[in-house]
Amino acid sequence: MKAIKEHFEEFKNPCYFSRVDNNHILGLHIGLDDKGRKCIELRTKKFSVRRITGTNVIEVGQFKNNNYYSIRFTLINDEMSGLFYKFCEDLVEETRTLKLEEEGYQAVVERYLQWKRMFVSSKKDLLTEIQIMGLIGEILFLKGNLAERIGLSNALKSWSGQELTHKDFSYKDSWFECKAISRSTLTVKISSLEQLDSNVDGELVVYSLEKMSEVYNGISLNSLILDTAKLFETAEEKEDFLSKVALQGYEYNTYYDSFVYEISSFHRYLVNDDFPKLTRKQINKAISSASYVLSMPKIAPFEIKEK
Repeated sequence: MKAIKEHFEEFKNPCYFSRVDNNHILGLHIGLDDKGRKCIELRTKKFSVRRITGTNVIEVGQFKNNNYYSIRFTLINDEMSGLFYKFCEDLVEETRTLKLEEEGYQAVVERYLQWKRMFVSSKKDLLTEIQIMGLIGEILFLKGNLAERIGLSNALKSWSGQELTHKDFSYKDSWFECKAISRSTLTVKISSLEQLDSNVDGELVVYSLEKMSEVYNGISLNSLILDTAKLFETAEEKEDFLSKVALQGYEYNTYYDSFVYEISSFHRYLVNDDFPKLTRKQINKAISSASYVLSMPKIAPFEIKEK
């Protein structure tokens, strides 16, 4: 099947629609409405209408004519075209295994509701590159090393995001602080006195990332978030994941596609009583906050070697 983006690039005239895949059980069509806006719609014999609301990025319409019923999703903000293409592709592929056409409407609505949080734009400030790298590091750890140890669902529950906790991840009697640094950097910044302070041992996790060109097949924030969201088995977990991502200040924007990285290295360090760190107990009470920088070579003796 031709890529959705390529299909849309072929459309020149308003009010033109084309079926996405003639072999698909559902009549999914993409095209341009009378205003020239990109759309995807399901055309089917009949369905029981549910009340579905749009966002400031995507409009939802439900129609009936002499030939079919339809539910249409229309892109209002063309700056979000990249996300819309992925939504269309997901809609097509995730409904491909349906057994009955009658199941199509409910399935399409449920997929949209899972994507709905992404289709919001508040024009907030974009993340800085340091913040982009930091969020990439946390998601890589969540779906990778941590998920391998405690399962993806538990890894998600343990992720604090920007909630009022000082550790990035905490699960039972374990905690993890995750950092992402540039490949050429030999230091890691600890942003507060509380980040490595605990009565129990924890881990400092450090990803070293190398920035690549935009055309390199590496890790970019938009794709990482969308691909990770697909890993969760339930709509509730996906919603929780996207909520925590939003708390970090993220909203989908093609600007982030220009930041592409490759993982250069991944290190875990045991943070125990001997690990070099500043804590609240060690400093004068008159100091309300402090940050400090650790030398990566100097903390090498505390590295946890993979078995």
